[in-house]
Amino acid sequence: MPPAAHFTPFDARRGRPDGSRSRGIWPLAHARPSVEHMGDSRLELDGEHVRAQLLSGRGTNGGSSLVVDGTTQSHVNPLDPLDLQLEYTRLIAAMIDGCREPRRPLRVLHLGAGALTIPRYVGATRPGSVQHVVELHRELFEFVLAALPLADDVQLTVEFDDGRQAVERAVQTAGGYDLAVVDVFSGSISPRHMSTQGFFASLARLLAPDGIVIVNTLATEGLVVSREVTATLRSGFADVLALAAPPVVEGTSLGNIVVAASAVPLPGEEFLRRADTGPRPIGLLRDESLVSFVGDALPRRDGDQRD
Repeated sequence: MPPAAHFTPFDARRGRPDGSRSRGIWPLAHARPSVEHMGDSRLELDGEHVRAQLLSGRGTNGGSSLVVDGTTQSHVNPLDPLDLQLEYTRLIAAMIDGCREPRRPLRVLHLGAGALTIPRYVGATRPGSVQHVVELHRELFEFVLAALPLADDVQLTVEFDDGRQAVERAVQTAGGYDLAVVDVFSGSISPRHMSTQGFFASLARLLAPDGIVIVNTLATEGLVVSREVTATLRSGFADVLALAAPPVVEGTSLGNIVVAASAVPLPGEEFLRRADTGPRPIGLLRDESLVSFVGDALPRRDGDQRD
């Protein structure tokens, strides 16, 4: 397996950046955030840059929902990391499951941590995978880990920085990631600078030759963000597809559109087979249907002023 790109990981055991390529087990955060106990079912973080809550008992099988600035961003069940309650996590998982043979360890880059739902899933389904997380808000990451620790066998490193800055710094050294998962939101807003042609060009340099970028987009009014992000990916990658529930694509329902892109052909039908198992049907956008979905949306470029 090719070496992963070198980032500067944070070593939770020391509570400081460590220049070595850290591996191994993540314990509880060394410097814990201020966590307020709100009864038995709620933990609350009132941080310098972010407000968050962990609400327990929100899923059908237990677990906790992470609410950031009033928006539910993640749901996680540490006792069962395969329990994916939110539709977008099941779509991402379907792509991860379908991209390589079962249980093969992967090198995965996660831009955005949330409640670490997908890293936990990868650790459970592909033991031995090496994962790196870039998260802007250290206090949020430590808040989540303090309340919901990772399993001991999940190999995870993390750095606290803007995702684009971390990616552009890493391309100067090496690459080799099988997957890069872009799931970055501030509340319900995704940062534009992490959805442009320049950003995805840098991210592509961190991938293995057959690596895949997976981007989670929120279906905003008119699907403008999802359509523009898809157009941007189509301008830089040989194969692009998307998974979503048809009512989301039609604009009649809230939800997410998850887009995958690669320099090599993607197993779209396998992605769909694995994704179409939830409470509502999932559709595959590819070729003509993807072109129709994008419509007249233009690729995002650094410095443009479109909303």
